[in-house]
Amino acid sequence: MKRTWLFLIIATIMICMLITGCSNSNSENNHSEKDASNKDDNKKEIHISAAASLTDVTKDLEQAFNKKHKNAKITFNYGGSGALRQQIEKGAPVDVFMSANTKDIDALGKQAQNKYEYAQNDLVLIGESNSIYKNVSDLKQGEKLAIGEAKSVPAGKYAEQYLKDHQLYEDVKPHLVFAKDVRQVLNYVEKGNAQLGYVYKTDLYQSQKNGDSNVKEIQTAELKQPITYKSAAISDKKLAIAWVEFLKTDEAQEILKKYKFKV
Repeated sequence: MKRTWLFLIIATIMICMLITGCSNSNSENNHSEKDASNKDDNKKEIHISAAASLTDVTKDLEQAFNKKHKNAKITFNYGGSGALRQQIEKGAPVDVFMSANTKDIDALGKQAQNKYEYAQNDLVLIGESNSIYKNVSDLKQGEKLAIGEAKSVPAGKYAEQYLKDHQLYEDVKPHLVFAKDVRQVLNYVEKGNAQLGYVYKTDLYQSQKNGDSNVKEIQTAELKQPITYKSAAISDKKLAIAWVEFLKTDEAQEILKKYKFKV
C-alpha cells in the first residue's frame, strides 16, 4: 500500500514538472516570437528628414509609397537642409535625407548612399497681394525683406547669392530679416512682419492653393545655377533604399509636378 502511495506521489511530481517545463517552453517561444515580430516591425519603420519646402508634397508621396509597402511606417522631420544635415552628422536616427540642394547631401560623403536628384524649383520674390513693389530696391526705410538663414537654409543661400550677383545685397542688407526655413519667410510676409520675401515657387503655390494666403509673386529670381533637390539613403534599411528608388518612378514624379516642382 505504501509503495502504491509513493508511486502516485512520484508520478504526480513528475507530471507537475512536465507541465511546468512545457509552460516555460511555450512562454520562451512566445517571447521569441514577439522579439522577432518587434524586429520585423523595426525594419518596416523609417525616419525621413526632409526640407521644409517638401512638407505638403511628401504627404502625397507617402500615400503612394504605402500602396506598395503597406506595413511601412514613415516619420518625417522637416527643417532647413543645413540644419537637418548637422543633425545627421551628430547621430540623429535618420534613414533618408531629402535635401533642397545638392551640397548638404554631398557633404555627408559615404554616409549618404543611393544619391538621386529628384526635383528642381524656382526662387520667387513675394509680397502682400496688394503690394505695389516691383523689386527689392523699392523697399523704404524700416521695411523688411525676409530670407532664410544662408548657413542652414538653401533658399536663403540662393537668395543671398542672387542679391550679390545683381549687386543688390549691400543696398538691402539693412532690410534683411532671417528665418529658420522658407515656411517662416512665407509666414513673415503673410503676417505683415516683412514687406517682401524670397521663397520657393512651390511654397507660394501651396499657400495660394490652400486659399488662406494674401501673398503674390512679384518676380522670379534668375539664378546662374538651377535649384536642384537631392535625396539619399542614410541607413542600410531596405525600406530606405526603396524610398529613394520610389522617387525615380513616374508616379512619384507626377506627384512632384502636381505641386509645381520641376522633374
